Amino acid sequence: MEKEEYRRLREHEEKYWWHVGRRELLASVLRRGVPASRTRIGLDVGCGTGSNFAILEPYARCFGSEISGELYGAGRPKPPRPVVLARGEAMPIGEGTLGLITFFDVLEHLDDDVGFLREVRRLLAPGGLVLLSVPAYPFLWSEHDVSLHHRRRYVRDTLESAVRASGLVPRRITYGMATMFPLIAGWRLLSKALPRRGPAKTSYVFTPGPLNELLVGILRLEARTLGHFDLPFGTSLFCLAQRDEEESGAPSKAARR
Repeated sequence: MEKEEYRRLREHEEKYWWHVGRRELLASVLRRGVPASRTRIGLDVGCGTGSNFAILEPYARCFGSEISGELYGAGRPKPPRPVVLARGEAMPIGEGTLGLITFFDVLEHLDDDVGFLREVRRLLAPGGLVLLSVPAYPFLWSEHDVSLHHRRRYVRDTLESAVRASGLVPRRITYGMATMFPLIAGWRLLSKALPRRGPAKTSYVFTPGPLNELLVGILRLEARTLGHFDLPFGTSLFCLAQRDEEESGAPSKAARR
């Protein structure tokens, strides 16, 4: 990610409707599929400014990882949990150590997504869980993806294939951001039709406070639906997967609790 995009990320991650709404959706998936635990050790790969730690707190004692310290320069707020600077494909963590690993909009940045998922599986204790999100639908590819150095966008089948190829077992795969699909898809398709001026930029659009709150409220309602049903479309995909407990006998305490 470019330095300018890191700055924009920090500005938007706490309050912008897309980030706030995605956290609501992910929290709904967590409540339905992950047992609460005070002892499970968790890792949020690509944790950014650390805004996702709050929704992960009931499920694991989490720390984070990032590939760059750009977000944590002098005078900037520190994340609420420890952050390791390391690449996700080769984490300095022992095999079978973690009970929960999350990575939100990370997989699409990697040349070898299956290789990364295999590393995730290595870190998980038997029975350990993974929650991830990725952008959906290749036809929505735009300068937003270019600016963030994405390699691909997924559909349900391609995401499931990558997860299974790594040896993880999918427990739930659902689309998200369904209520925002017409808005986001329309904007992306329109932006593709217009000539680009200057470097590619993320598609953050100025939303006045009341509009921002309205969009967050709509996504909160979607999150309630996601707590009961899978969604058939949306601009994001969420996957909850697990390392099979039967591979190494009984699950470890980190995964079981």
